[in-house]
Amino acid sequence: MFINEVHINPPGTSDDNCEFIELLGTPGRKLDGYAIAVLNGTQEKYYNANTMPPPPFPAPEIDEFFSLDGLALGSNGLLVLVVRNPGTFYFPEMLPDSNWANWTILWNGGLDVPGTINNDGSTTFLLIRNRPGQTESDPCDPNGLRWGKQIAHDAEYFPIGGDNYQYGNGNLDRGQPLGLGGSDTLDMTGLGNADLSDDLEIVDEVSFEDGQGWEHDTDGRHVDDGSTFDGLPHRHVHAFDDPANFNPDALSRVDYRTKGDGWAPAPDATGEMANGNNWQDTATEQWIRGESIPGYLPEFGGAPVYFYLNEPNSDPNAVQPYETHVPSWLYDGNAPDYSFAPYTYQITAGRINSLAMPFIPGDCDRDGACDTNDISKIAAVFGDDDWIFSNSFYDAPEGDSGDPATQTRPWDVDATGDNGIEASDLQWTLNFQSDTTGQIAGIQYDSNVPAASGVVLNPNVGVECSVTTVVNIPGGRTLTTLRVGDIVEVRVRGRLTAGVNTTAGEQNGIMQYVHDVVIGAPDVLKVTAVVPLGSFSKTRASLEALQGTDGDLGVDLINGYSTSFTRGLVLTAGLYRVTLQAIGPGMADVTVWPAADARFADSTPTGLKVGHTDSDGDPNTSYYPASLAMIVFSKADFNHDGNVDFVDFSILGSQWLGAPHNPSADIAPDGGDNMVDGLDLGVFSDEWPENGGI
Repeated sequence: MFINEVHINPPGTSDDNCEFIELLGTPGRKLDGYAIAVLNGTQEKYYNANTMPPPPFPAPEIDEFFSLDGLALGSNGLLVLVVRNPGTFYFPEMLPDSNWANWTILWNGGLDVPGTINNDGSTTFLLIRNRPGQTESDPCDPNGLRWGKQIAHDAEYFPIGGDNYQYGNGNLDRGQPLGLGGSDTLDMTGLGNADLSDDLEIVDEVSFEDGQGWEHDTDGRHVDDGSTFDGLPHRHVHAFDDPANFNPDALSRVDYRTKGDGWAPAPDATGEMANGNNWQDTATEQWIRGESIPGYLPEFGGAPVYFYLNEPNSDPNAVQPYETHVPSWLYDGNAPDYSFAPYTYQITAGRINSLAMPFIPGDCDRDGACDTNDISKIAAVFGDDDWIFSNSFYDAPEGDSGDPATQTRPWDVDATGDNGIEASDLQWTLNFQSDTTGQIAGIQYDSNVPAASGVVLNPNVGVECSVTTVVNIPGGRTLTTLRVGDIVEVRVRGRLTAGVNTTAGEQNGIMQYVHDVVIGAPDVLKVTAVVPLGSFSKTRASLEALQGTDGDLGVDLINGYSTSFTRGLVLTAGLYRVTLQAIGPGMADVTVWPAADARFADSTPTGLKVGHTDSDGDPNTSYYPASLAMIVFSKADFNHDGNVDFVDFSILGSQWLGAPHNPSADIAPDGGDNMVDGLDLGVFSDEWPENGGI
């Protein structure tokens, strides 16, 4: 998920009712715990000593803050925060598949009322999670408010020589001394203790400056090192080039990907990548940004809409000769290219940006494709409750200065809002394998016409999947005549029994399972191995947990996935094989169940290509097999009466040195020679009840 488009209040105009901040990500994703912060850096960094303290005015502060608790991305992946409710006059382009929220009623900390975005200085937009201090869901945190409107996020005094002082340093405060004899700053990051679980997480950011104010880009990477070109100065990776000394009215993201080898730096500069290029997610190569101008389109009934102002820019330092700047790949003569003709690029709330690279749900490494690399990344953290990721602030313990293609990212994409990595997160990647559109057929993305192509996600209403078991006992005995040492193989299988869809591109076969195998009594059987079958692979083997003593009560969280959409549609599909060993005489039931851990039992949301246990996705055990009743006898209990006695001794004698015919008394581990001989007598002796042997 990332910041997709922003329309900011241009100074001196009357479009206060048309501001918005738009997010884009995986459809239906809940945003509990997330927030948007607009950090104002003002237009100055240096002040005369005679003016400090008190702090300068205006000082860097959080200009606007919006908690996203209770909100979710729409069915097209869009959520728009707007300054007033959409209607026929304001935001008429909003699509019904986009979610929106009026930011004037969102929680902002309570220190000030929400307003419009101040863009008369340097500005940074942050999408954050796991912020320290008081939040909407935890208003009584003893650390007080750290993130909210009007909070001073960068409040330090530094003497810089002569009579000059610096106020702030462009970084988030971490509770360090304020300076000039003042008290400590607020800890904005959660670094006050060694527990990484409460550290601030920066999900996305973008910044620009006006004059020489602070940009609060928190990423530790830089671009255009050593540049002497005013238009492309040395700067943080998520900061724009200087767009010729104007504050952009709008920012439109056109790429979210890592772009492989990165971007070529300015002619006189170098980049921090190993190949000398700038990092792949350099802000200048990801965004259109510029001034805006109102216009009118007939399809919106005369309501004002906004376009980028494509007028010439006379500033000699301008990177491009217009008051709209675009990535170089949209201005190189190779399609697609941005048109600088008047009124050609509309700034739209609740619609996918024109010219944007498709966002593909589940594309964890941001390379534009869902493939085995993405599956591996999710599998590595599958089952984690509250996953901490890097690419945060510059001194985060997790680090944030590495290649974004290899860094960990927030891949919790499901609709549960619990910030754990679940089967539904993996399912998005499985669904979008080989898809290049990133779209779901039938959903509105950039017009009122639903998408005709893309991934088909039919609802799971009426879909039922039955689980069955098949038993193999290599020794040839039955479940009720097992002997200590016998091996039992239980193959767990599945097949859709209702709601089967075999239409090409719409198949809804079994793609994942998360089960518990329960042994009803200890010291009788134990699990020795769990092996996935067919095209299934283990998602994360370390999740499987033997229960009891060495697995004599079963195993929890047997998990696996398939990249095929057709498993269990026409034929019963093998999911996995559980190998049991008989370890002691007695009776025990063996049961296959949906995993008791609720994160997995019902974690795949409606509409995804997976066979559920029933039509609403609940783990209805009526679709699971009855328990397997197993009885294990001592090796020497030949007549299965529960005792080792003279009856069994007589059976041993009657078969002594008999011709090979798999006699019941052949109990020695001698390679199955089907002969009753001295080796078997030795085993029998170990179990003879009198005097420890015969």
